[in-house]
Amino acid sequence: MFAVILATILSFYYISRYRTLNDKFSLFLGIGFLANASIDLLHVIVSYNLINEPLFLKYFIPQTWFAGRLFLSAMFAMAIAGYPILSRKEDPNTSVLSIASSFRSRKKRQVQHLSPSMSEQDRKEEEEQERRKRESRHNRLQQKILLVSLAILAGIAATSAVSSLFLVFPGLVLDNYPLHRPYEIPPLILFLVALFYFYKNRLDKKNDVFYKGIVASILIDAFAELIMSYSSASFDTAHNVAHILKDAAYFVNIIGLALSSINYNLRLKESNDSLGEINAKLREREELIRMQYERLKESDKMKSEFINVASHELRTPIQPILSLSAILRPKIQDVRQQEILDVIVRNGKRLLHLTDAILDVTKIESQSLTLKKERFDLNDVIINVMDDISLSTGFLNNENIKLSYEPQHIILEADKGRIIQVISNLLGNGIKFTKEGTITVTSEIKDSEVFVSISDTGQGLDPEVLPQLFTKFSTKSPLHGVQMGTGLGLFISKSIIEAHGGRIWAENNNGSDGTEGATFCFTLPIVNKEQQQKRQQLPSR
Repeated sequence: MFAVILATILSFYYISRYRTLNDKFSLFLGIGFLANASIDLLHVIVSYNLINEPLFLKYFIPQTWFAGRLFLSAMFAMAIAGYPILSRKEDPNTSVLSIASSFRSRKKRQVQHLSPSMSEQDRKEEEEQERRKRESRHNRLQQKILLVSLAILAGIAATSAVSSLFLVFPGLVLDNYPLHRPYEIPPLILFLVALFYFYKNRLDKKNDVFYKGIVASILIDAFAELIMSYSSASFDTAHNVAHILKDAAYFVNIIGLALSSINYNLRLKESNDSLGEINAKLREREELIRMQYERLKESDKMKSEFINVASHELRTPIQPILSLSAILRPKIQDVRQQEILDVIVRNGKRLLHLTDAILDVTKIESQSLTLKKERFDLNDVIINVMDDISLSTGFLNNENIKLSYEPQHIILEADKGRIIQVISNLLGNGIKFTKEGTITVTSEIKDSEVFVSISDTGQGLDPEVLPQLFTKFSTKSPLHGVQMGTGLGLFISKSIIEAHGGRIWAENNNGSDGTEGATFCFTLPIVNKEQQQKRQQLPSR
């Protein structure tokens, strides 16, 4: 009865270990010990009730002992030999990954209808996914086979034990031979097979007392089978020693499981303590980063306020300088003095432009850039900007540049002043980077957007500069030998367009027609299409 209790405890321990660690090896052994406890229970009940039938017990006890020991030894042999299969854990993301991989495979097959060639990398990836699927299916199949085999083995052992009530196995007990119970040899061989696979699968290298308990119990069980084979009668010395060794094997196994559970809990506690320390350090660093972030925000706010005040203070003296210079210019007759005054005016305008740009950047960064939206005709804006630029000094000094625009009436609802600022900046850049040729402005409606492009015939944009072209303070010239300005114009233009819900980008021309250069494009949301159609019917200017 003591063996029944120990086997039941073992089955509980093993199944609990499986539920905790998802270890199918432990589940296999737990089911095995549960079945073995049932056979031992039958052995105990019948033997106790028929204690006064020595002739019956002479064959019943060895026969039920053999059934239980054969099952236990076979279970150990199967479990340890199949350890690589049973201990292989299924990745919890396997199902998700398989769905994703099958989806990608379908997409690739669809693409192959259009493009029959498949990259080597895609082919290797698909082959690897198929290999993993095959391995997973094969592993699940092997696990099912082992569990079914265990169930069949338990059924055979239970049938053998129950049949002992009615049948006597031939040659079960041999009175005239030194080896009285030859039926103990097959379980002994199976225990030795389990021991062989234990070392073959390198379970002795596992840093867990659990495996030490298993190998100790197998050795004790094998020794118990060897001693029981010399038992000539029930309750003789060999019989009693074998039963004690059987209980000892169970007990050693329980000790191994208990110590393993204690070590596991201790390691888990250490891991939790370590994790708690790491979390505490992370919280400290998070607080430090938060404090530094607050300081940086405060510093950035002070910087923005300083720049804002400085820009406003710079504008105050610039305005009278430009105004008085404009008044003095007609009154000065000396050519040299006129040239000096022109330098003052030109640099004053540059400084005014710079302060305006800095103020715009400050508003953008502080998210205080407001748009004063109104309805206007984009055609009028483009023509006015082109008229202004055609009268500028930079354009008048270069007779090799022409401006081209085909009028297109498009109604916009936007900040007119800001849109003028964007178009002026893009046209100014086109003139700056074009030595000769034509700068073409186009405007049209595409889908649900107004599309505006400004294309020049210059040398085009440097591919290395192109990704940073619209960043703040991007002063690296897209062309060699051309000096950039403050590096704020394109950043401000991008911010203005995006504030309107549009997009802005730059690209080099294809050059299929022999032309080079670059094109700057931006889009803006469209207003009511019916109004656009009515407006487009008006005569062009």
